[in-house]
Amino acid sequence: MRERDDGAPGRQTGPATTATRRSWYGHGTLTRVEKSPVNRYLHDVTYVFADVSIPSLPVLFVVMMTSVEAGFGAVPATMVGWATLVAVAAAIRGGWIQPPATDTPGWVAVTPSLVVLRLVYYNLLLFAVAYGSVALADLVGRPAASLGFAFAIALLATVLFPRVAESVYRRLSV
Repeated sequence: MRERDDGAPGRQTGPATTATRRSWYGHGTLTRVEKSPVNRYLHDVTYVFADVSIPSLPVLFVVMMTSVEAGFGAVPATMVGWATLVAVAAAIRGGWIQPPATDTPGWVAVTPSLVVLRLVYYNLLLFAVAYGSVALADLVGRPAASLGFAFAIALLATVLFPRVAESVYRRLSV
């Protein structure tokens, strides 16, 4: 029941290739258990939520403090982008979605250089979602389209992130 992690450097292939996840029974007792697909996805969502949310705090704070428009403005677009990022990344982590331009399944590993990449990438992504999707919606004259644009931008950037991270990791490790 050991979680395999024999993929490319900088990637977590274990969760994408096995049904086992680490579980906590209290009082410092950790173990690995086999989980059903629904429980694996929920486990991966909680993992990825922390992975995405902590590095994204700067842009989330800026958007929440500077955007006052109601309806289809920057805040709702950011929420859609944030939720899309978490849901899609969890699906990649669990192996349900294979990221394009790479043969390695799974999400991005946590290494010092990739934490810095996360800090930059996630903040730029959510900034683009917050204000780019609203600008695109204004351009087409449909404010509600900002939510669709937010979803599309976040989806594309999320599925490309593992490939970007692989490239960055390889360049920095040589």
